[in-house]
Amino acid sequence: AINCCYIRGSIMTNMNQDDDSNWREYNIHGTDDDADQPFDIFASSTDDDAYETIQYDIDNNITINIRSEKDYDKSTGMSVWKGSEVMCTYLRQNSDVVNNKKVLELGAGCGLCGLVCRMALEAESVLITDGDHQVMKNLRYNVELNGLQLADAATLKSSNATISCPQLIWGKNHAIKFAEQYGKQDVLVATDCLYISQSVYPLFETANELLEKTGLFLFVNSYPWVCPTEMVLDIATEFGFVSSDDELWYHDDDREKRKNPVHVFRRRKEV
Repeated sequence: AINCCYIRGSIMTNMNQDDDSNWREYNIHGTDDDADQPFDIFASSTDDDAYETIQYDIDNNITINIRSEKDYDKSTGMSVWKGSEVMCTYLRQNSDVVNNKKVLELGAGCGLCGLVCRMALEAESVLITDGDHQVMKNLRYNVELNGLQLADAATLKSSNATISCPQLIWGKNHAIKFAEQYGKQDVLVATDCLYISQSVYPLFETANELLEKTGLFLFVNSYPWVCPTEMVLDIATEFGFVSSDDELWYHDDDREKRKNPVHVFRRRKEV
C-alpha cells in the first residue's frame, strides 16, 4: 500500500481559471441555485482547520502532497476516497499502462491519481479534471503544492509542461468541445466519482468521446451500493465498452472478499 501521513490545517486559495463555468456537481439533480440545496455536500469550507495535507510516499523517494478536507460528509470532491488509493496501487504495479501515455483523470477531486501518473509513472501528459468549479480551485492548488507548473491547452502541446487542470463537465457536447482543445487520450482514469445513477450515462458519453480507439478506461467504484456495478457495466456496454473478468484487479486487502476491483474497460472489437 502507499504510505501516508497527515498534516493538520491549511489555507484555501482563490486560484481559478477565467474560463471556468460556475457549474456545481449538484446541478446533476436539476437545480442551479445554491440556495435550493437543503444541505450542500459539495460546499468547500472556509475554516482553515477543516483541511489537512496528506503526504503519500511513493517509490523512488517521491512524496506527493494532497490537501483535502478532513470530514468526508462535507464534500465528495474535496476528500481523498478509498478508490483513488486502490487505483494508485494498481497503477504503480502496472506502470506500463500509463508510461509514455496521454492520461486523463475524470472527476479527479483532489487529483491523487493524476499526480501519481505525472510524478511517479512517467506519463507523457496528464489532464486532471473535474466539473465542480469549487473543487477545481483545490485541485489546482494540489498540483502547484507539488512543485508542478500548470499548462493550458496551447502550452501543453508546445512546451515541456506536461500537466493541466481544465474543467470538464461530463456529457457528449462538453466532451466534444474538450477533445477539440486537448485531443483524445490513451488512458482514462475514474475513481469513486459516481454517487447518483444520473451520473453514469454522462460519464460514459464523455469516455466515448475522449478515449482513443485502442485506449483503456480504468475504473474503480468502491461504493457500489450507490451506483450498482451491474448498472455501470450495462451502460458501458451501450457505448461499446467491455470489462473482462480476467482483467479485474484487486488490492491485497480486498482480494479475498473480491471488493473494490479495478475494471479495465476496452472498446469492443468490431467483427
